[in-house]
Amino acid sequence: MNLPAGKLPPELLRQFLRGVPTPPPDVVLGAAVGEDAAVLDLGGDELLVAASDPITFGSAQLARDLLAVNENDLVTTGARPRWLVTTLLLPEGIDADGASQLLEDLAQAARAHGVALVGGHTEITVGLDRPMAIGCLLGTVPRGGVVRTSGARVGDAVILTGGVAIEGTAILAEEHVPALRARGVAPEVIAAAARLRHEPGIAVRRAAETLLQDREAVHAMHDPTEGGVITALHELAEAAQAGLTIDRAAIPVFPECRAVCGALGLDPLGLIASGALLVAVDPAAADHALARLQSAGIDAARIGWIVDRDAGTTLATDDAKTPLPTFARDELARYLESR
Repeated sequence: MNLPAGKLPPELLRQFLRGVPTPPPDVVLGAAVGEDAAVLDLGGDELLVAASDPITFGSAQLARDLLAVNENDLVTTGARPRWLVTTLLLPEGIDADGASQLLEDLAQAARAHGVALVGGHTEITVGLDRPMAIGCLLGTVPRGGVVRTSGARVGDAVILTGGVAIEGTAILAEEHVPALRARGVAPEVIAAAARLRHEPGIAVRRAAETLLQDREAVHAMHDPTEGGVITALHELAEAAQAGLTIDRAAIPVFPECRAVCGALGLDPLGLIASGALLVAVDPAAADHALARLQSAGIDAARIGWIVDRDAGTTLATDDAKTPLPTFARDELARYLESR
C-alpha cells in the first residue's frame, strides 16, 4: 500500500522507533513520538540540542520559514538556537541568479534569528518542481533546563498560543487563489489570510521565551505542525502517557482560516499549524502565564487539561464529549491530492 503525502503514519513511526537501539548515556533526550528535538550531553555546563525540519510545501519565504520551523523545535526544549546546517535541493532549470538569491535569503534569515550558518549541502536535484530545504539547527540549554513534551503532568492546564492554523491558511491563500475565488472567498479575505505568514507569523520563540520566565511552571511545550493542532495534542498525550480533555470552543481559530477551510471543505484543526504553541503548565500558574503572554502582546487561550490516561483523549462541546479526532494526513496534503 502506498503511503499518503505528509507525516509518516504514527503506527509506522512507533514500529520503527521500537527497533532503534537504546541510546548511549550521553543522549539525554532521544527519538520519541511528540519530542521536537534531541538533547545530548557533551560534558560541559550546557547541553547540546539538535532539531531537523524541512520546508517541502511551496513557500515564497523558504529561507525565513526554514529558520522558523527549526527554531520552533529547539525553543520548545528551552534551548537557545545557535548554529544552522542546511541542505538546499534546487529544481532543474533554476538559473544562477535564482540559486544565488535563495542562498542569500538563507544567510539573511540566519542573521535575523541570531544563528550562525555553519555548513550544509546544495545541489540541483532531478524530479523537483520547486526548491526544497532541510535544516538542522543546533543550540544549547543549561543543565536542568530541558523542557520535554513528556513532562506534562495530570492536572496541568493546556494553553495554546497564537491560533489555528497560520501556516496552512497562508499557503492556501498564497498558492490557491483561483480555487478560493471560485468558491466565493472575497479577495480581501484571501489577502488577509496570506498575511498571516508575516503577522503573527509562524515563529513561536517569543511565546516560548515569555513562558519560560517562570521556568518551574512550564512542564511541557510542543510545536504543532503537519496534522494540525489535533495531531499535536495526540502527540503530547502519547509522550506524557496521559489523557486530555480539550474544549473545542476554546481553541482559537483565525477567521481567515475558517473562511479558507470552509470554502475548500477542510477542517482547521487538522491543518498544518506552525505558529501555534502547545504548553502544559502548572494549573496554579495558568492565569499568570496567560497574563504574561497578554502583556507581551501574544494571543493565548487555555483550551483544556491533562487528565489520567484511563480517561482518554476527548473533545468537549456544548452537547457532549467525544473522542479526540485523528487525521490520517494533514488537511493541506489531502486538499492537494484531491485537486
